[in-house]
Amino acid sequence: MFQSALSATLDSSSTYSGPHRLLVVDDDLAVRMVSRYALEKSGFGVTDASDGFTALSWLKSHAFDAVLLDARMPGIDGFATCRQIRELLNDDFFPIIIATGQDDEDSVEAAFESGATDFATKPLNWRIITKRLNSLIGARAVKKHLNDRSHQISSMLKTSSEAMLVLDDNGVIQASHLLERLPSELSRNVTPGNRLIDCLQTDSALVVEQARAEALKGDSFDSFVVYSSQDGLAHTVQGRFIAGSENELICLLQDQSEAFVVEKQMFDLVHKDPSTGVANEKQLMSELRQRLRDDVETNTHSVLLRYSASDLRCFEPRIGRQGMARLARTIVERLGVGVENFLLTRDQISEPGNALIARLSDSDYIVVLSGLEGVGFADELADVLLRRVTAGIEIDGFTCSVEWAVGVADSIDSSATPDGILSATAYAIHSEVALASGRRIHRYTTELRERVYQDIEIERLLRRDIADGVLEMHYQPKFGLSGLGLIGMEALMRWTNSELGVVSPARFIPIAEKSGLIVSCSHIMVEKVLDQMLVWREEGRKQVPVSINISGIHLNTRTIVQELQAGIKQRNIPPHLLELEVTESIMIDGSGKAIKNLTDLRNMGVRVAIDDFGTGYSSLSYLRSLPIDCLKIDRSFVRSITTCSTAQAIAKAIITVGHDVNLHVIAEGVETHEQLECLTNLGCDSVQGYFTGRPVASAEFIRFFDSAG
Repeated sequence: MFQSALSATLDSSSTYSGPHRLLVVDDDLAVRMVSRYALEKSGFGVTDASDGFTALSWLKSHAFDAVLLDARMPGIDGFATCRQIRELLNDDFFPIIIATGQDDEDSVEAAFESGATDFATKPLNWRIITKRLNSLIGARAVKKHLNDRSHQISSMLKTSSEAMLVLDDNGVIQASHLLERLPSELSRNVTPGNRLIDCLQTDSALVVEQARAEALKGDSFDSFVVYSSQDGLAHTVQGRFIAGSENELICLLQDQSEAFVVEKQMFDLVHKDPSTGVANEKQLMSELRQRLRDDVETNTHSVLLRYSASDLRCFEPRIGRQGMARLARTIVERLGVGVENFLLTRDQISEPGNALIARLSDSDYIVVLSGLEGVGFADELADVLLRRVTAGIEIDGFTCSVEWAVGVADSIDSSATPDGILSATAYAIHSEVALASGRRIHRYTTELRERVYQDIEIERLLRRDIADGVLEMHYQPKFGLSGLGLIGMEALMRWTNSELGVVSPARFIPIAEKSGLIVSCSHIMVEKVLDQMLVWREEGRKQVPVSINISGIHLNTRTIVQELQAGIKQRNIPPHLLELEVTESIMIDGSGKAIKNLTDLRNMGVRVAIDDFGTGYSSLSYLRSLPIDCLKIDRSFVRSITTCSTAQAIAKAIITVGHDVNLHVIAEGVETHEQLECLTNLGCDSVQGYFTGRPVASAEFIRFFDSAG
């Protein structure tokens, strides 16, 4: 029954002559039977496995040409199996098709993130699947041939100073390598698609044609000489032919002119990165200028990818400067091979030789593609290259594991100037939108460009208003859950600008941190809060602790302890009435200076709270060792605490952990009576939020003192 139904989806002419071996992995026996029938009918040899572990075992002991893999399986699922296959085979082009019954974006994205070559939705159309498998297997074979040939060429040229041309039996140039080793007048002409003799002066062309004819007959002909002139200087170029494969001839050319050698050395000194030999920033800007001009004339566009490492210099103490140079060369090689491989399988995008790679610093590498007509491939290329450079690099027995962020900019979306498109990739990586996304590949868009302009304007106005004293403080009350009495407040900075109106802290605080203005904001906050605490004390108000959010940048300054100590002493304020709120990341990832400053402040009597607890490390071991007094449960858990059992369990765990190490636990973002009741039942010590009191100006806050008695 199923055979007749299956036959309807198969093209009777879809057969394959080669004995390709496929591995079909699916936990459903019926699916494996259908797969075997369909694929064997199309000429494949089929082995099947019921789970990922069995599949990996088969792949360790047998050679296969492709894998058809179910996404949803018990044990390790198809996505995890795919990742392990890629790691096992170390072959980016080995065909893996993931099949699933879910045709949603998340499943498709998960398939490709795990390393799948293609994605198919069940029920499978076997006519399409068999053709796709044949295509992928064939592409892999072509790729292997090209790789083998490329390695031969690279080995041949590595120790020489020769350029190379690949000619067909008619003398037409099929490929070229290292033309920069030739005088530019000659290298401009000997490009793929041209006959070699048409690129030369008449006398030289006759000599070369005679040498080529003899080489094709297999007769011995040691070398030939051609001449070129450039800027009034004569260049002697020596050449020779050697047999290639399938009626191809390899033509090796070497400039033997001393003038050219000196000229090239001077050019490289100015325009090349000394460690890797690729373009430096000067050469990159020059190339970009020309490529962007060409784009305008040809109605095409350019794409620039920036690969920025977190900090490669941390490896230098371990591998030395020579090791750093080898690391840089390996990164450049992986980028170059990755781009070439990508373009060879997508010939409609661009020629591999059109790619430009540059190194700006130890941690910044650039890939440029120009003369493009199509769009939509840049993110895929960025991901392919990211996977290549993220893989560990071994230098003298030490494995360098590098974390990268990638900025993608297209001349269509960014300023069509060299500086503009280069800056666009940097902003794409470092913008607050990118930093908050958690992703590693970031595209510069017109929306992001508008965001850039807005950020610049916000920074300008914020800088002005800091100097003019425009920033003000609002205060949000904190209430104990034992009687709901006022136990403290949090000071929150507010900014109302004459041009922008009220600016959200979520908007201006990240800009202040990025621009360095956050330290000035912190100074203002501390002074205003201490002054207000003094006013309230003189008015006879109840003295309760006031908490202030301190940025990691301010906490790492040398003078923060002395500044706070002086401000507290000048106003005669008990230190325990001031509480500093810091994030988990500052406590764990921050420098030793930050921890020492917090310890010194706590020894003075200042309280320390961890803000947004539960969103970072949340480790009991570090709570016991760090100088803290209070935990704040993040609002993301409080928001769903009455509707999500997981959020409630996390909140309960935080309260339990905090109490185990004698810490006060407060929940922020309480907005409903149900949330308040739930936190009370869980044993939380105190709360703050819109339900118990919104942030208000100091004059309005008096009502909370009055209600507290």
